[in-house]
Amino acid sequence: MKWPAICAGIVLAGACWGADDPGARAVQQQLLQRQQQQDSLQLRMQQQQRAVQSPPADTREKQAREKLLLEQQQQQQALHYRQGVEPPVAQPADDDGTRRAKAEMERLKAQQASQEQVRRFEQEMQQERSK
Repeated sequence: MKWPAICAGIVLAGACWGADDPGARAVQQQLLQRQQQQDSLQLRMQQQQRAVQSPPADTREKQAREKLLLEQQQQQQALHYRQGVEPPVAQPADDDGTRRAKAEMERLKAQQASQEQVRRFEQEMQQERSK
């Protein structure tokens, strides 16, 4: 679980180099992709662990769980798509410090969205188990 801290440090360092630098943008994009891959792996691992811990009792419950898992994966893919498509837009009047601050805010926003999604998925699984 050290990757988020490492990624955050690298993103911050990349933001310090300036948002206009193509190399910095490439590093930021790679870090975002790495975070998304990690989120996807974490989701799959959680889903598999839950499936092993509490297998479905009947076919209907199994289908409901599979549908929930598919919906979670689709929601995560949509979030990752939005994170990649909605890059921060630098205004011509923005100075270097403002661009860095905006880049950091966008990074934090993406991280919070990922964490919120994981919490929602956990709540959905809890609700599914309680049925």
